[in-house]
Amino acid sequence: MAFPWLWPAAFGAAQVTLQPYLPAEVEDVAIESLEALVEKVRELKSVEELKPLVASIAHHRAVSLLRERFAKKRGEGRTGSPEAGQGTAVMDCPDPTADSPLAALEQKEVAECLSRMLSELKPPQGVVLRDFFLDGLSYEGIARKHGIPIGSVGVYLKRGLETLRRIWGRRGES
Repeated sequence: MAFPWLWPAAFGAAQVTLQPYLPAEVEDVAIESLEALVEKVRELKSVEELKPLVASIAHHRAVSLLRERFAKKRGEGRTGSPEAGQGTAVMDCPDPTADSPLAALEQKEVAECLSRMLSELKPPQGVVLRDFFLDGLSYEGIARKHGIPIGSVGVYLKRGLETLRRIWGRRGES
């Protein structure tokens, strides 16, 4: 009886996080989340806590899966010289899927808009976001490059993304 009630919460939380990157994994993460929820049921005080808990479990499992897959993509924690990765930024690479000059122009405009928004962030949030997402540097590489503690890199990424979401939200409203 609980499955039809809880499935949308688990599936939705997994889908929001995974759909852009690993859409084939959404259903598996939702199922795993429901299985993990069964183990936590005894700790709950009321039935109303089930949906938020399963959504939270699904979100955290999805984030963990993304981190695991992206770590494999980036060399599983191996670090290299920060200078070695600086030569080819994502924005400098041509888009192989751009079929027309209009698509290339749109991509250039999006890249310029993103650069402007990154420059609006408090230092060093913008450069940390650029280094991580566009240049593909590891946390260790970013920490060394900017002389900041490695634990602060994640904090700057989180705060920078939150600020970007607020900026995009304001621009979407106007």
